[in-house]
Amino acid sequence: MNDGIKLILSLSLSASILAIILFGIKPMIKHRLSKSVQYYIWIIVLLRLIVPFSFQDSIMDRVFYSDNHLTNIHNGEETNIKAIENIGKGSLNPPSSINQRVEKIVGQGININLKDLFVEYAMYIWLLGALIVFTINITGYIRFIGQLKGRYKPARNMEINILSKLLNGSKNVRLLRNGFISTPMALGILRPCIIIPDDDFDEVQLKNILLHELTHLKHHDILVKWLTMLATSIHWFNPIMYFIRKEISDSCELACDEAVIRNFSTEEKQAYGDTLISFAEEAKYPIGVLQATMCEEKKSLRERLIAIMKHDRKSKMIMIFSAILIGVFIFGALYLGGALDNKIEESSNLTGDAYNLSEISKYRTAYVGDNSKVGHIAANLPVPDNYFKQQYTSMETSKKPYSLTIYYEAAKDDEFIGEWPITKSNSSIETNSRINALIAFCMIDNVDKVTFAFRNSQSKGKLDESKYNTTFSFPRTSFEEEYGDLSRLGDDIVLLKDILEGKKSLMKGLELYVWRNKDITGNNSIHYTLLIGTNRSKSKSEIYDMNVATSDLEIIKQELSKYRSDTSLFIMQDIDIDKNIIKKINEELSSIIKNIGSFDEGIDFDQKLTALDQSEIIRIN
Repeated sequence: MNDGIKLILSLSLSASILAIILFGIKPMIKHRLSKSVQYYIWIIVLLRLIVPFSFQDSIMDRVFYSDNHLTNIHNGEETNIKAIENIGKGSLNPPSSINQRVEKIVGQGININLKDLFVEYAMYIWLLGALIVFTINITGYIRFIGQLKGRYKPARNMEINILSKLLNGSKNVRLLRNGFISTPMALGILRPCIIIPDDDFDEVQLKNILLHELTHLKHHDILVKWLTMLATSIHWFNPIMYFIRKEISDSCELACDEAVIRNFSTEEKQAYGDTLISFAEEAKYPIGVLQATMCEEKKSLRERLIAIMKHDRKSKMIMIFSAILIGVFIFGALYLGGALDNKIEESSNLTGDAYNLSEISKYRTAYVGDNSKVGHIAANLPVPDNYFKQQYTSMETSKKPYSLTIYYEAAKDDEFIGEWPITKSNSSIETNSRINALIAFCMIDNVDKVTFAFRNSQSKGKLDESKYNTTFSFPRTSFEEEYGDLSRLGDDIVLLKDILEGKKSLMKGLELYVWRNKDITGNNSIHYTLLIGTNRSKSKSEIYDMNVATSDLEIIKQELSKYRSDTSLFIMQDIDIDKNIIKKINEELSSIIKNIGSFDEGIDFDQKLTALDQSEIIRIN
């Protein structure tokens, strides 16, 4: 299922749980807690609907991703490989007459049904519904604003003076009359405006009207109404959402009334109630009219009048309980959370720590046909992304290129029906697959190509290659050009781990240094040093890290004979070495290594290697 749908469903479920709890305790707190506190709690529910913030391991995270948080490394014991006879152990290239294709089969067949189709198109269904609901609301708002235009009249001087006294210079709010409306309202967030019906009001009524609408503006209730409309559009499929919207609207008016009458006398409360009654009406404004009205409908008027007459100052104990209740709902909203797979990124960049090289190296083999060992190597490679699990392996050993294919599928049934999570441009999964390929090449000497194949559902039956719609293939030659002899890396897992962790880097191909040093070679002797992919530093002993250091060229030839003829060799000579010597060395070695290059000009290695930083050392391309 698409992560976006999971997030929306989880937020909707979290907010619904909070709303149901709040509906359940409403009879107990209705007349005991202040209306403002109850309004604030509903705003917490509203924010849970639209703010995706969530703690790691929240309830919704566990509900929606409980089966998707896999460990980075699969132990060999977790994968059952069908054993076959070992082939050609004495040769790196097993006989072509033997065709071994091994498949590890787990699970049962997959069924395509209506549920699958719904999951596949869930995002599009949700998006269509959200656009429809949002369009209905916005259209209603635009239509209502259009109906107001052309009917505005300037407020009277007396009305402007009362508004100015109430504002006390704190905020610039416009006041207009309009014959289209029948109840006062406030509109606008950035440029707030109070609109009153084009009728006559006495000073008490006008003061109550303006106090009510200014309180709405002070509490930013119009912004809350916009957020509620947005939440309704997002969670249009949730029937509880419409009860939440109604409750937020009612609580908003009750909280506003409470704030207005907080310091009123009994007579002033009565006058305020009479003002509400005078504007009560049955008719509603169009859907999406995001205004804060004085009194929109008679149905809620009775509750508002009762609340006004029963209003009293709350005790200190009630205030403490109110603060605790708000804290509980905030904690509940965060603890319920949303479905954010916080663990997904853990596998996006594999390093040496993600690999149990000691365990993997136990199964090192000379040929890809060694099914048991190759199967264990594949099983011990970390999954390129925790969305997946490794399910099958297959080996092609009948003809070159000898290949290994490792198949990954969704870790959870129908995990990705609807939207394929990776593409060829997904650098993290491709990069992680490439690292796994390097390990496979280092541990399996004669494998020519490694492929990682991914599918968006679980296989539940025998391997069906057509279901794997994303593959990453890596040829051995591309790694040899970069790292040289990979079998040597397989022998030196400490160096291999350092490379994975970025502590060491390998230069391409092989390097033959031809140099003089009186302390080592004497005045006339020429010293040959063959470097095989070790890192360079300013220390001579580390720079040379001699695998072969001899004046006898035959030993160099013996070393080179272990490599393929297409391996790159680069010859670099000290400044004191004659070019004819380099030419002779080139001719001697060309029968073994075809790709040989050299510097035409000599290099003073003693000077350069003591002065240059590691990053400036010449790299062979």
